[in-house]
Amino acid sequence: MDTLPTTVPTPVPVVAAGPREDLRRYLTSRSDTVPEAGVGTLLGALRTVLGPKQRAAVKMLGTRLVAGRSARRLQQLHASGQPLLLNLGSGTYNAAGWVNVDLWGLHGLWGVHPDVVWDLRRPLPLPDGSVDAVFLEHVLEHLPAPVGLAAMDQAARLLRPGGVVRVSVPDFGRWAREYTARVTGTGTGPDLFDQVRPGRPTDLLALAEVVYDHGHVSVWDAGTLVELLRAAGFVDVEVSAYGQGRVHPVPDAPHRADESLYVEGVRPA
Repeated sequence: MDTLPTTVPTPVPVVAAGPREDLRRYLTSRSDTVPEAGVGTLLGALRTVLGPKQRAAVKMLGTRLVAGRSARRLQQLHASGQPLLLNLGSGTYNAAGWVNVDLWGLHGLWGVHPDVVWDLRRPLPLPDGSVDAVFLEHVLEHLPAPVGLAAMDQAARLLRPGGVVRVSVPDFGRWAREYTARVTGTGTGPDLFDQVRPGRPTDLLALAEVVYDHGHVSVWDAGTLVELLRAAGFVDVEVSAYGQGRVHPVPDAPHRADESLYVEGVRPA
């Protein structure tokens, strides 16, 4: 009687470019930290005391309180006749030459304040077709995908014909490819895990940070982001690169360059 050959599973290599953090220490330290600049300040103390939900409520309250002043500021910018470039969801990085828009919050811990305080879930009080360019950097991953489409719809409404939207997100497609290369032993050198999230106890935990940390609720790759812009009516949609593209001055934050995907689209006539 013939016997079937026995298949011996190929062991999966575990890639470790450097020392890894202890798993227990890593898991027990997964909490928000106060930036060093905020230690000893009232804002730093508030961030330490308040949980994420309470901080979000404070942000929304502060944003509502200054909504009238912010609306007037936007109207003044529109009436100036100067090109209007909007950096929506600017966070802790203000792009030079752009109007940086975000919620009221604890940006002062980083020494940054938005030019205009606004809740982007509400339509910006600007006429249709009044904006020359819109930039969203590391914003969409904080929104469920249907809300991300609504954000692209608002960008399309605001932009003049020929205006450009530029979107930057963590490149989950690249993260996934490099994770696969690491666990299969097909990687050829330093990658995002080594550059951006070194020393995690396992590669899966590093990948999970991209998906879940910092309030992320969605992931994007090049194909999905291109289709999102097309669904909102943009044309000439294409993948760009850090520091390049059709918008000037370049709004890209240098500290996000390594792991970011950039896609641009044009508002049709």
